[in-house]
Amino acid sequence: MAEGLFREMAKKAGLDATVSSAGLSTGDGMEPSDYSVEVMADMGIDISRQRSIALTTEQVNQATHIFGMTEGHAELVRIYFPEALEKTFVLREFITKDGFESDVSDPIGMQRDEYERTRNLITEAMQSVINFVSSGDPTRFDKPDEEA
Repeated sequence: MAEGLFREMAKKAGLDATVSSAGLSTGDGMEPSDYSVEVMADMGIDISRQRSIALTTEQVNQATHIFGMTEGHAELVRIYFPEALEKTFVLREFITKDGFESDVSDPIGMQRDEYERTRNLITEAMQSVINFVSSGDPTRFDKPDEEA
């Protein structure tokens, strides 16, 4: 879901970015779950052709930014790939609102409403991620586009 949303928002923002996602404990070639496809289609984003891939050293070396869905994911990336230390973040770490949830748990095997919740948590974080990736300036995280 995050890959599809980031790709769409980056395109709309005019950000020239190569977007991909990879997992630490996934098999290659798995399709997104039906609920993932459905809840993203509700936003007009088609992720049906995305396929899972396992994170590799080559991907880590090519990436300018790596975002984990949870603090645990980001920490594992840092442990397995120490060279990624300075470019690995948690997707929601840039949200500055009080009481926000920092982790986005995987809803695999749950009902559709959990996929909607996950999509919404990702969506809430995405503008701050776009601002960070496009500017590298942490002071721009939560500002609307016209102020950024």
